[in-house]
Amino acid sequence: MTEENKKYLKFGKYTLDCPEELLNKIKVLPLEKIDKDAVHKIFKVIKQEFDPELHKVNVVNDFKISRFTSAKVVFDKRQYSCGSLATVVASIFRTLGIPTKLIDGKYIKNNPNMKHAWNEIYLIDQDKFISFDITKPNFELTKYNIKEGEYIDWEVLGKEL
Repeated sequence: MTEENKKYLKFGKYTLDCPEELLNKIKVLPLEKIDKDAVHKIFKVIKQEFDPELHKVNVVNDFKISRFTSAKVVFDKRQYSCGSLATVVASIFRTLGIPTKLIDGKYIKNNPNMKHAWNEIYLIDQDKFISFDITKPNFELTKYNIKEGEYIDWEVLGKEL
């Protein structure tokens, strides 16, 4: 793993306080290695915590609230948005020792200006970052995902605004 990849193990203002309750549910998963299947299993556990049939979920459509809320607060409030979930994903995977990028971009299928966020997770067996979108049923990106930037923490994005 290169030094460039290792920087995505760092925590920032919003990814620092990993939700312990959620992390404990993930740590009991039978995972031999972090590959695409393991990422999907972890994503399913995270998504279950934001399932409106199981929990009171607060859907957020405000860009600033979506991006600039810590992982623990997102979890505690069950704050559902693409940016909020991407923050939780980054916090969890980095705590597990997996470099993870926060990706800011657009999802242009129905609206060419629709802001969207997802993650790129380093898979050691492929020696590269792979894109995953926790908001999609199969966690895969589509041709409608347009990447605009990658971040260690949204705090840097906030300074660019």
